[in-house]
Amino acid sequence: MRTKSSYCICVILLIAYSSFAQTNDTTDKRFHDDLLDHLVGNWHDTAVAHGSTFTSEIDVRWVLNHQYLVIHLKSNQVIPWWGVEMEYYEYIGYNHYHKRYTVHGMSIEGDEDLSEGFGYGYRNGNEFKTINKFSSDTSVIQRYTWQSETNTWRIQSTPEINGKEGEVFLDMKLTKAKF
Repeated sequence: MRTKSSYCICVILLIAYSSFAQTNDTTDKRFHDDLLDHLVGNWHDTAVAHGSTFTSEIDVRWVLNHQYLVIHLKSNQVIPWWGVEMEYYEYIGYNHYHKRYTVHGMSIEGDEDLSEGFGYGYRNGNEFKTINKFSSDTSVIQRYTWQSETNTWRIQSTPEINGKEGEVFLDMKLTKAKF
C-alpha cells in the first residue's frame, strides 16, 4: 500500500513538472505593458508643485533590451526651494518572479531622497500607481492616469501618513510635444 501511494505521488509530481516545463514564456523575458506604451515619446508638462506653476520637457523610452521604461524630466525653470532646474530619471521595470513593478528614481537630490530612490508600482486599468516609502509610516503615492479621450497623461503626487492619503502636492499634465 505504501509503495502504491509513493508511486502515485511520483506520477503526479512528474505530470505536474512536465506540464510546467512545457509552458512557454510569452514575455520573451522583456517587459511589456500596453498602458505604459502610451507614455513613450516626448511630452510637454505643465505642473503645479506646492502651489507654484512650472513647465518641463519629458522624454520617455524603452531601454536596456526593453527591460525598463525610462522617464527623463527636465524643468524649464529654476525651482526656488532647490535653486536649480529640476532633473529626474525614473526607471520602471517589472519583476516577473514576484509579479510586480519596480521603480528606481534618481534626481538632483542625489541619495538624500528619503525613499532612497526605490519603490513599487501597481496597475489598475488606465492608472499606474507608484509608492515610495520614506519611513515606516510615510510614503509618497504618485498616480499616472492615461486619458485616452485626449491622449494626455495626468500625474498627481500625494503624501500618505499612517495609512491616510493627504492632499495633492504635485499635479502634472502631459501633452505630446510639438516639434
